[in-house]
Amino acid sequence: MFSKKQESTRPQYEKFDTLIGKTTIVEGVIKTEEPLRIDGKVQGEVISKSDLIIGEKSYITGDVSCQNVMLAGTVQGNITAKGQLHITSSGKLHGDASIGSFIVDERGVFDGKCSMIQAQDDDTLSLVSGENNEELTNNQRSIRKKR
Repeated sequence: MFSKKQESTRPQYEKFDTLIGKTTIVEGVIKTEEPLRIDGKVQGEVISKSDLIIGEKSYITGDVSCQNVMLAGTVQGNITAKGQLHITSSGKLHGDASIGSFIVDERGVFDGKCSMIQAQDDDTLSLVSGENNEELTNNQRSIRKKR
């Protein structure tokens, strides 16, 4: 009679495939399909089809796109997360967020605007921001980012 509600993919921050260490500086685009942890500095775009952990001492200058993000360091750029953005007490986001859900711990910093997105299928996301509802395909979003 009662069925268990299907949970969306929960963030898996304990396991990650790749680690960018705290003494490492990366310039350019990082693309991965597996969970990634960044403890160093990145100057460029970070794209993951999975979860992203941004450590306390990390600093990213560029846009971030992934499934879920735990932000304990600093991002100077925009974040797009189909799932959850969690800004911890030491985390700082100076940029806009397009996200499925949002958690900001006490003392976490968010300086930008937030748009909530709802996944409709693999190619289309519904962008909900105030009264403006807009559907964008992945192609349209990438074109708009380049402008």
